[in-house]
Amino acid sequence: MKRSMAIMLVLISLISFSCKQASDLKAFTEAKYSLQEVQDLKLNGIDVMQKRNPTDFTTREGDSILASISENNLQASTILYLNVSMPDPEVSRQMTITQLKWQLLVDGKQTLDGVIALPIELQNGLNELPIKTVVKMAEQEGVRNYEGLSKLMTLLSLKKDLRQNLTLQIKPTVETPVGAVEVPQYITVTEP
Repeated sequence: MKRSMAIMLVLISLISFSCKQASDLKAFTEAKYSLQEVQDLKLNGIDVMQKRNPTDFTTREGDSILASISENNLQASTILYLNVSMPDPEVSRQMTITQLKWQLLVDGKQTLDGVIALPIELQNGLNELPIKTVVKMAEQEGVRNYEGLSKLMTLLSLKKDLRQNLTLQIKPTVETPVGAVEVPQYITVTEP
């Protein structure tokens, strides 16, 4: 009798936990995401936040970045400040993302993409996210999008407001009691 009661309690708590997690997953899918700030952006370990034009790079730094772009294996690290606005902000929710696919669109066309494989904790409000990822040029039918990369570099060199031209999208995978669940569509991250 005691054993069956204990099993019932475990089953009830598992069901309750699963319902809460399903509710949280739905809330995070419906949330609004806005990128507040980017700090300490490094490409191949080179701090690019202080670089303003090509002459700011040493020959070695330029060669390192160029080789990584040609090999489609550019290493990036940064700290993103991502604000998450939940539909019901008064409900406490937290989500552990086990993998985060991302893509950068230039003028609506996928240009760069990558995967962040380290666990990320998200909650309602401002989240500080240390990120490490390999940046790859998007490919269609085996052809890299050099045109998109060229447009991106031109936009960056013009030092104008990029919000009209750039779109960041994310596609999280969340661990649940029944296994990993990937959000079915990319979520657009807006500017503040």
